[in-house]
Amino acid sequence: MSNGELLYGLLGKYFSGEASPEEAMTVDDWIMQHPDHRKLYNEAAAAWEAAGNNPHHQLPDKALLFQEITQKTAGHKPKRSTWRMAAVILVLIGAATLYFVWRPSPADTPLVIRQTTTGIYRDTLPDYSQVVVNSHSAIKYTPGLADKTRFIQLTGEAWFNVTSDPLKPFIVSAGDLRIKVLGTVFNVRGLANVIEVAVTSGAVLVSKGDTSITVKAEQQLEYNIISQRFSITRAFNPNKTGYATRIFNFENASLKEIIAQLEKAYNIKVILENERLENCTMSSAFENKPIQYVFEVISVTLNVQCRFENDRVYISGAGCN
Repeated sequence: MSNGELLYGLLGKYFSGEASPEEAMTVDDWIMQHPDHRKLYNEAAAAWEAAGNNPHHQLPDKALLFQEITQKTAGHKPKRSTWRMAAVILVLIGAATLYFVWRPSPADTPLVIRQTTTGIYRDTLPDYSQVVVNSHSAIKYTPGLADKTRFIQLTGEAWFNVTSDPLKPFIVSAGDLRIKVLGTVFNVRGLANVIEVAVTSGAVLVSKGDTSITVKAEQQLEYNIISQRFSITRAFNPNKTGYATRIFNFENASLKEIIAQLEKAYNIKVILENERLENCTMSSAFENKPIQYVFEVISVTLNVQCRFENDRVYISGAGCN
């Protein structure tokens, strides 16, 4: 196949939703290389959408589409751009159709999947990067991260401390966003309508289509999925990543709020023997301290007693000093 046919084949898979993460990134990179690429992409995307009013992820009827093109061009002197458009459309449909017929089965391309329920998952990736997957979240990647790009597909929330390797970019896919690491520590959180990217150190390049934004240390980016708008703030709350870093700065926080954070970060279960204690408030900062130290501070500050039994902590007393 020629380079043009290969490109249209990739676009066909891209529009039909069947492109692999690496192929989708190839298309995204190609779009940003030159304004003409963006123009051709827009033409192809519009043609794909207009084909029988079919949305993405659905192949249009090839015969009906060809008939529509013929009717639109009947009685007019064919322009070069018109015939180029028709060729693009038909090649796209043909390439995508072939892909649906000949695409490999999932068993041919196994992925490493790390998925959590109520707890969190800590691991060192094959490239020695560290990852902490928050509860009800998942990451997927190729075994050994052996591809030219270290590509991680994220659902939910995860924290990353990435090992630098200029020859193998580290990219996290979260919804519509691609987060390219520039050697950094950062957190990605996908919610129903918002994706948050919080950078602790270094920087990341967040991209969607031809829009790219650099997020630096102690900045947080928010992407509104509905409005498709970006915003950056400098208000970095360390408690948001405390589940991974065990770094907290509690300011007038209730014991209930503190317990929820500590249970995830230290994989423990805290039981209040006096339920009224959950409304007690305190302010204190902890930077990756042993869990025994944390509860000693809580005990002294709130005038309570903390008792450890394996992975359970029991808190009792009148409380609220």
